[in-house]
Amino acid sequence: METQELQSLTDDEVQSSLDLMFAYLRDVLYDPKKADLDPDELPEPFRDLGRGLLFIGQCVDQSRTLANLIARGDLDTSFRVSRDNDIASGLKNLQATLKHITWQVRQVAKGDYNQRLSFAGAFSDSINDMITQLKERDEALRDEIEINQQMAAEAISMVGLLESITKSIGELIIVVDRSTHDWLYTNHEPARYLPYPDSINELKVALAIKIDEYSREPVSGRAQAEKPLESLIELKDEDGSLSQFFTVVGYPITWKDHKSLVLILVDVTSDQQERQKLERVAYYDALTSTYSRHYGMLTLDRWLEEKLVFVVAFVDMDGLKYVNDSFGHSAGDEYIVATSEKLSSFGKQTVISRLGGDEFMVLIRHHTLEQAHERLIEMRAELAREYKGSYERSFSYGLVDVDSENTKSSSLILSIADESMYEDKRNRKKERRAEN
Repeated sequence: METQELQSLTDDEVQSSLDLMFAYLRDVLYDPKKADLDPDELPEPFRDLGRGLLFIGQCVDQSRTLANLIARGDLDTSFRVSRDNDIASGLKNLQATLKHITWQVRQVAKGDYNQRLSFAGAFSDSINDMITQLKERDEALRDEIEINQQMAAEAISMVGLLESITKSIGELIIVVDRSTHDWLYTNHEPARYLPYPDSINELKVALAIKIDEYSREPVSGRAQAEKPLESLIELKDEDGSLSQFFTVVGYPITWKDHKSLVLILVDVTSDQQERQKLERVAYYDALTSTYSRHYGMLTLDRWLEEKLVFVVAFVDMDGLKYVNDSFGHSAGDEYIVATSEKLSSFGKQTVISRLGGDEFMVLIRHHTLEQAHERLIEMRAELAREYKGSYERSFSYGLVDVDSENTKSSSLILSIADESMYEDKRNRKKERRAEN
């Protein structure tokens, strides 16, 4: 660029040209889509420089494109870099090297452990160490496969012996394929243990469900091999009136090349029926068939722990002592049963428990406090209206609203509900006195 030519330009023309070229270089680096420069628009002294900058910009753009393709793993790209673009020469060499490394890795994956990398110093050393380790592991795996094949042959020879031994065991033993749930072996005819006609199919379905649950448990390795399946299954007759119970204990086993479970079934029907009787005594009130105080408190504590939203109603029958004293305890029992039946009309998700002689606790889901209040008023009116005997049937109640943010204990909630119930009882007595 001749000094005389520059001197012919004004300071503003020089500055404007420099600004255009600088802006182009900035865009080449930071905003390539925006980069634009027309050398013919520059003054004559700057046009060759502008064309040089355009060439640099093209080289940078080609290098950037090739670098992005390599970063994405597109080593076989059809994109080509100009021969005179020395800026991208290193990238082209890297592309060729990475393509060769990829080929070598594929050869290793095919089992050619003689491949060795001679690139990037420590990187190559690490890859070469890994290839050596893979070779050693492959050889160890082949040895292990040979040992396993020998063990499998020995296991097959043991199957006959195991079958002979299990025939002498009284419990029902079933070997089940873990994937297909097919029964591979039973030591006795299952029908002799299953008195109901459809019990075998029902048993197959029940065992398949238990095996799937066992297989999904998050354990692995040696723990899985040692951890047994333990469960209780119930089989019902056609009308569902009778049940048969079995405890099931299962252990992982390979049976004739099948990954299986050997299941030992023990009939515990009599024990289970006795347990159910004891539970009924503990969980149900004998007179009303509602839940017992014990079960009601267990449920209240569980609902509080689960952060459920519900309403607690504490219900106290009015005048039960008077009915017992005046008309006998049989009349009092009828009064108690009628009250429990009326409270049961809240719905299936309501838990009603008899706390004592004349007290009930009602745990109410899917009702607001106002809805529960309105429904109890209706029940009280219905209870009085439906009885035409010698005394008035009624009850008093107190309500506590429990939400997911509750921090009160079950005993405190009952205490608050109890106090609210007595307030209801006092207010109704005042109303009756006022009416008289």
